[in-house]
Amino acid sequence: MTTHTLNYVPDSALVKRLKSFAWRGSMMTLAFALGWAAEHIGLLELDPTVTMILGLVLGEVSKALNTGTK
Repeated sequence: MTTHTLNYVPDSALVKRLKSFAWRGSMMTLAFALGWAAEHIGLLELDPTVTMILGLVLGEVSKALNTGTK
């Protein structure tokens, strides 16, 4: 019986960029969902520009959280 060991291979630059894009994309989606929900509940009437800026801010927060945990 052979024992296989998994060697850790550091992520390439492309993989890191794709992960970053996915994190930021998910934060933009979260901002859109929060803006949509708030608008339909009637709590806030956010301008689409405000929602976009909120998404960018959340993207930066996710970046800080991601790089801070490494």
